[in-house]
Amino acid sequence: MNSPARFFCLFLLLCGAVKAEAQIIQQFEGLARTQVQYLLDKSNDLRAGSTSDALILVRSKEESLTDQLARLRQDMVNLPAFSQARWQLDTVGGEVIVNWQLEEGRTVFPLVNFGGIRGNSYYQLGFNDIHFRGRGQQLTAFYQSNDGEHNYYLGLRNAALHGSRWGYALESRRYAAVEPLYFPTAAVNYRYSNLSFGIDGSYTFKPGQAITLGISTFNERYRKISEPGQVTPGPERANLQKLLFKFSHTLDRLDQFGERTAGSHHQSIAQAVRTFGETGGFLIAWHDVRLYRLLGRRGNLAARLRTGISSNNDSPFAPFVLDSQFNIRGSGNRIDRGTAQLVLNLEYRHSVWRDKKERFAAQIVGFSDFGTWRSPGGEINDLLDSESLRHFIGGGIRLISLKAHNAVIRLDYGVDVRNTRERGLVAGFGQYF
Repeated sequence: MNSPARFFCLFLLLCGAVKAEAQIIQQFEGLARTQVQYLLDKSNDLRAGSTSDALILVRSKEESLTDQLARLRQDMVNLPAFSQARWQLDTVGGEVIVNWQLEEGRTVFPLVNFGGIRGNSYYQLGFNDIHFRGRGQQLTAFYQSNDGEHNYYLGLRNAALHGSRWGYALESRRYAAVEPLYFPTAAVNYRYSNLSFGIDGSYTFKPGQAITLGISTFNERYRKISEPGQVTPGPERANLQKLLFKFSHTLDRLDQFGERTAGSHHQSIAQAVRTFGETGGFLIAWHDVRLYRLLGRRGNLAARLRTGISSNNDSPFAPFVLDSQFNIRGSGNRIDRGTAQLVLNLEYRHSVWRDKKERFAAQIVGFSDFGTWRSPGGEINDLLDSESLRHFIGGGIRLISLKAHNAVIRLDYGVDVRNTRERGLVAGFGQYF
């Protein structure tokens, strides 16, 4: 065969390959709330077709069609919007058609959290819509009481603005609580409040990987709580207006298998805080890594390691806190503060029940929460000081809806390993981490 003929045959083969790729059409059943654009934003394997509802599969050179569809199915059930996804291949008039049967999950949840120890408790009531407008946007609002102090949060996050890789977030928050501030000679309780307003901009490189830049302004107020005639260190009041700049990078490689999770999640955050009327600034950075592994048919091992460091000012207003809500279950609300932290949470979750219609499941949990903090103005080896170490162990239960993403009612009870009289109950919505 001469060169022109070979070229002509190669041209026909390429045209046939392109045509074959374009004919792999995706058809979706079960999209009630979800917009088609949401699927485009969340997958590199799909692109828009000839109509607004048609999507075309972008064929992978490294995978067979079956393997690629199996991976795409896993990507879909990882999304908060869907609880089930199934596919079936059909051929109509020489065209390959992939019929998807999708089952949308519940995406509007109540926020109900409470916990604490004697004389130190909190509760939270609100809602979280993680699929707002059917586009994967997140709308959150809640009220929280910390020992009678009134708080709120209102936030909207949109990770894909008009189908692009750019996104934004808006939020307003008030956090107030009775908090101990630790001075060299004594610990003094203050009524603390923080009112903030912020805006973020984000860019998604690919599904599961994004960076965020943000700015917020907030006002911090402190008022000392002391008995009449009592002399304690520290100012009677403080009123600080601050500006915060932040950067974060997130890499999410998690797969959902019903009530169990596998994979990893990494998040790095850096913040710079500037106080109006003062020179210099305050720097904070931390990294959060979460690892999940499936064990057998029922087990799930989960681990979270958080390391953080900040400017080491000799100040009672340190950024890292010891708190039942965030790191050490059973310890109480805002028990201690530091300018560096190392926290390791280990948890084994064992599935003990799943109903026959696969709507609900239950797990029992055993956990170990370990943390240590550097004192303000102290040395980094404070993290190894036995006085800084806190270790709580305990157990709990999880009641899980399999028709919604992270729809978990949890109840945990933690006990201090070194002082068993220190213990507490922690309850909430969603896995602890």
